[in-house]
Amino acid sequence: MEPRTTPFLQSRFLPFFLVVALFLVYAVFPTQNSTSDAYDYAASVKWQVDLWRPHHLLYNITGLEFYNLCQALGFKGQPLEALKFLNSLAAAGCLLVLWRILARLQEDTKVQAGLLLLAGASFGTMRYATENETYLLPIFFSLLGSSFWLRYQNQGKWVDVAWSSFWAAFACLYHQVHFFWWLGLGLGFLISVPKRGQLVLTYLVPALVVPLVYALVMYQQDIPFPQAHRFVFQDFYKSSVNTSISSQNFLLTFISFIRTFLEVHGRLYFLAKANILYIIPAIITFIIATVLTRRVVFFRKETQLHQRAFFQVHLLILGLQLLFAWYAVGNAEFMVMVPFLVAILLGCYRLSTSWPLWLAGSALFLWNMAYGILPNHTFTYTNQTCVYQEVQKHPEALLLLQDKNAFTSFYFYQTGQYHPNAYESWATTEVLSNAINQARQQRQPIFTDYSPEAPIFNRAWFMRHRSPSSFFKQFRLEPLTSCPTLYGDQGLKQLTLPTGSVP
Repeated sequence: MEPRTTPFLQSRFLPFFLVVALFLVYAVFPTQNSTSDAYDYAASVKWQVDLWRPHHLLYNITGLEFYNLCQALGFKGQPLEALKFLNSLAAAGCLLVLWRILARLQEDTKVQAGLLLLAGASFGTMRYATENETYLLPIFFSLLGSSFWLRYQNQGKWVDVAWSSFWAAFACLYHQVHFFWWLGLGLGFLISVPKRGQLVLTYLVPALVVPLVYALVMYQQDIPFPQAHRFVFQDFYKSSVNTSISSQNFLLTFISFIRTFLEVHGRLYFLAKANILYIIPAIITFIIATVLTRRVVFFRKETQLHQRAFFQVHLLILGLQLLFAWYAVGNAEFMVMVPFLVAILLGCYRLSTSWPLWLAGSALFLWNMAYGILPNHTFTYTNQTCVYQEVQKHPEALLLLQDKNAFTSFYFYQTGQYHPNAYESWATTEVLSNAINQARQQRQPIFTDYSPEAPIFNRAWFMRHRSPSSFFKQFRLEPLTSCPTLYGDQGLKQLTLPTGSVP
């Protein structure tokens, strides 16, 4: 039996108020620990270089125009801050379109709002709504494609087939991974709709927006047509997307899937170490999960699938996205759309009660705020600012860094250039030895943030094939500067050969 609710919870505007509340959380608590990609995209906007990245063609140029608009409105901040705000708006937009879909699937606004909370409070959504990344804008357009797909099912107007294809294809211009969403919607039309010959043309023609926009960009960039395949699939030719197949595919896909909903990271240990009170949200979440588990049979008895075609199409899309994420070695960034798809799939059932949705959504929100969003906003995880300050004093120094990509992107954002003398501290022995020997010949100082302390368990640690400890044992590491972070001191050390060693 549904618990008695207040007039506010019975309001038909409840989903809208929930979306506004989630947007305010996203906008007020942006991360202070941006990824290397986030700095890279912001640098492209700041210095107006590399504005056309083929893997997410329109993201940087959209960011530039949004930043210009913010400046025209009196915004005095930096591009990174503006682009984080853009993503908080994109997340809210995704939830609004999702609400539009759910309103056609569910009559009860409390159920609609509960499903929105599940999607909006999942870590994949919250993480990228508070960061400058490329994953939420395409979800907005893909959801528009799904919305028109559902409207066609309800009204039978062929123009909705065209709009569904257009928006799903347009999403691919913001990230190529959304090809699978467009493909899933198209296959859904072919399976469930008569007059397939007419439908194929109606669905394919609007998708020409993708090659048309790529062609215009190539023309503007003076890229010859025979090089089109190399431009469009540049990230794959440059091996920027890891597509190897091993046991890591299964392990990291499982971890990333869980992390799409709940923040799971090695930093949880450091948070509890910093303050024992951090275990309280975990205890509350465990209690909520126990309550939900005890009532899951009751919840199933209350459900009945009533939008079978729409359900099957989005189950196919979910399968295609997860399969590609598995192929990309469990890349969590390719799973950001999963909470939205799960909300749609649940919305295809007749749900007579909303409290399990609200309870599960509240648990996700509590956990992810406590272990993800608030720590990301308040703590410092990296030593980038500290290293940058030291590099300004010694611009010629050779840098052997545990996360070289993160620092070089930060350096690019600050200066408009990539640091020429930075290497991964866990690179091969041959690469490190050659770099060190060359630096010694040119009398360059050699700095590293290598530490013999236990590594932080994250995706980067799993992907590394060797530990740098054996290599650095042969050198003397003299402390140079202190860089306090949540994980401890990640200060720089100057690397020198021990007395008696042959250079």
